[in-house]
Amino acid sequence: MAQKHVLLVGGPGSELDKLEKLGVRYSMMQIPERVSERQFASASHYAVLDYRNLDEVLAVARAWHSVDPFDAVASFTEYGLYPASRCAQALGVPGDNLTAVQQTRDKTRTRDLLDRHRLSPVRHRLCETPEEALRFMRQMDGVSVVLKPHDGGLSEGVFLAETENEVAERWEWTRRTTEGPVLVEEFLTGPEFSVESFSAGGRHEIAAVTEKVTTRLPRFVEIGHQVPARLDDTTRAEIEGLVTQFLTLIGQKDGPVHTELRLTTDGPRLIEAQTRVGGDQIWELCEMVSGVDLMTETFTTLLGLPRPQRRPTASAAAIRFFSYEDVRIVDVDGVAEAETATGVVRLQCALKAGQELGSLVSSTARQGYVLCTGEDTDRAVANAEGAHDLVQVKTEPLSGTPD
Repeated sequence: MAQKHVLLVGGPGSELDKLEKLGVRYSMMQIPERVSERQFASASHYAVLDYRNLDEVLAVARAWHSVDPFDAVASFTEYGLYPASRCAQALGVPGDNLTAVQQTRDKTRTRDLLDRHRLSPVRHRLCETPEEALRFMRQMDGVSVVLKPHDGGLSEGVFLAETENEVAERWEWTRRTTEGPVLVEEFLTGPEFSVESFSAGGRHEIAAVTEKVTTRLPRFVEIGHQVPARLDDTTRAEIEGLVTQFLTLIGQKDGPVHTELRLTTDGPRLIEAQTRVGGDQIWELCEMVSGVDLMTETFTTLLGLPRPQRRPTASAAAIRFFSYEDVRIVDVDGVAEAETATGVVRLQCALKAGQELGSLVSSTARQGYVLCTGEDTDRAVANAEGAHDLVQVKTEPLSGTPD
């Protein structure tokens, strides 16, 4: 049997271990900032380009396919989802998930779809000007609003406005990350979760529910996660039922979906979703605790290969990120001690003396993480926070920033 061949559109590189284990070849399109020697050295074909340029992506994909055909196309990165589906369509190979991608990449389309089916109601409006956003806020009788790019990612440009005076300021903050209209939504209160799911042939399975920890308002950058979420059976069933209905509505076919929601006093309410694995190593937390290897199962589904056995390796897992901002790093100590602390699976720390760190505007601005396991979620969290705190970081404020 000929070796299977997959086209990867972008990605962090964690997919390569999965493909190597399956014995599957790959070719890859990658943006400059994510290029690595390993990707280039092991790829059958490799192109460095902006994969949001669809014309260029399709031209390269067709050229490669004509001389070395692909068996499937896949992407696990936000801005690669749409071009990957378009490539699969153009080449006539598995990997076309276009309907679900389009329903989720544009957050306004997601909200409109949910409204039409009277599912998870959240008041919202797509606004062209800050004056429109202000009028919308006034119609909600004092409820705070969240401003976000309608097609953004990585928590970029997402801000809370609690007063009318803040709307204009936060509008400008959001517009720094988008040239298009701004989606304004009512602010949902309650604990935040994400749901990792896997679909094959339009049949959906919930793999994990994750608790989330974010920065202080007005931003929503994620700084920690833990699995499994500490929920009673009734609440978990309600969350899983909502997400399963949603997956059917968006037309999800094959592969993972990462869905974010809040548990409000009126029940779970969807925030947004992407047809990819959860970032921040959530895919790894899910795999460790549930045994569901979302990337490998995507490849085996698209390629018609046997599904891997599911073997959980931990009862619970948690991650905490280093998330310093607006400071100069004076000294970093305790990394070696933290690496050997109870429950630590991996510690990555990019903090170094002399660094000057600006505001934590997105998840890409964090400086590493510590990932831990534990016999239950409480212990996994304690291990992660304990190891994180063993890394002693001395800082001083940047000139012009508050102490």
